[in-house]
Amino acid sequence: MAVLASLFLKFLLASSTGQPIPDGLLEEAIRDLPQLELWLREGKQQQDAANPYVQWFLHRAQMPLSIVAYEESQDWLGDPFGRKNLALVTSLGHLTSNRGPAAPNQRAGVFFYILEDQARDLSSEEQLLLENCCRRLWMMHKVYNRFFLIGDSVWIYNPFQRRGLAFGRLVRYFGTEPLNKLLFHDMGGYPLRIQMFKSVYTRPEVDKETGLLLGVTGADFLVAQMLRERLNFTMLLQQPDKNYFGERNSNGTYNGAIGSIINDGLDICLTGFFVKDYLVQQYMDFTVAVYDDELCIYVPKASRIPQSILPIFAVGYDIWLGFILTAFGCAFIWLTLRLINLKLRIVNLRNQHLLKQALAIVVDTWVVWVRVNLSHLPASYAERMFIGSLCLVSVIFGAIFESSLATVYIHPLYYKDINTMQELDDSGLKVVYKYTSMADDLFFSETSP
Repeated sequence: MAVLASLFLKFLLASSTGQPIPDGLLEEAIRDLPQLELWLREGKQQQDAANPYVQWFLHRAQMPLSIVAYEESQDWLGDPFGRKNLALVTSLGHLTSNRGPAAPNQRAGVFFYILEDQARDLSSEEQLLLENCCRRLWMMHKVYNRFFLIGDSVWIYNPFQRRGLAFGRLVRYFGTEPLNKLLFHDMGGYPLRIQMFKSVYTRPEVDKETGLLLGVTGADFLVAQMLRERLNFTMLLQQPDKNYFGERNSNGTYNGAIGSIINDGLDICLTGFFVKDYLVQQYMDFTVAVYDDELCIYVPKASRIPQSILPIFAVGYDIWLGFILTAFGCAFIWLTLRLINLKLRIVNLRNQHLLKQALAIVVDTWVVWVRVNLSHLPASYAERMFIGSLCLVSVIFGAIFESSLATVYIHPLYYKDINTMQELDDSGLKVVYKYTSMADDLFFSETSP
């Protein structure tokens, strides 16, 4: 396949008009689609470009659109589309035989099949043929989000409408709603396999001898009953899976509820799932969120600070820092007063070197700061008054230390508790969790042990 880049083809797509389709037929069908890919057949681009539906998607879809050319006869393997939304030009023969572009059976994307070889509407035989093809896709893969654009009509497959005794019927689409809303107003009593396992909101009742499910009680079951009444389906309760939500095995398969959904053993799991990417977006989807869970991790309480070092932690680091810096600041002020006194010759200390005086002032400042008596006072009255004010400030700091120390001996102190995920990661503690799926979102192997 290749992205079309021919200037001639771009001109052709822009200039071709074709027969217009009815107004309002496809607007609702594409309303919620974020983007669309338009696939044209390789070697038949001119013919496909003239189709009125192709022209509608090009000029009136009003959404991001990319154009792709593909080989109609190529083999489609794996998952070529994923969750992409496609408008694809093909033939009725490919659709009914599940060949070519109709071979993949992705559930997630919305497909618009433009049948270029059908200039007129479908005959009764062609309707039954296409209907049986759609029924096989639904029974095997639960595929329903397909639009068949033929002439001036659009057809869809309604898996819940009956034809005789069998479910599933090809019906016309009139553009009222998207399929994910239109089809589920009334499911006509269609049987749905529903599973609910033990959780905070659900209590399955199991026979102790046989292990078979007898009934279910709880909020999830009430939700199931409400959905059954509103959507009109038949509820078939399934045995609770012992693997609960499920996880990915080493061989790439899944167990639990996720595995049952992938392997078509389950239609709905009515249990509170974490809304996240389980790497199976093409097989399952979520309802809107109905309740929230706050993550709560229990960690050990921080250990008690030993009494031998308790005075260090009696006050905060800011008070310790202020205490030390204030002492050096006071020493600098005292030294400044000494320099002024020497300059004005108020004091005369010629026998002492200035550096020696500065060192003595720093020592005397700390002596006063820790409330110890000085062995001698300076000769200057200005310096003596400064020492007096220094004593008053030291008394304030001393009162703070003494009251804090008394408090910590009455009320024990502990080291800092773990309050954030980063602190938990730095602590090196092992984290034990119940569901392995939680580890994918909370702890990444490249950033966390």
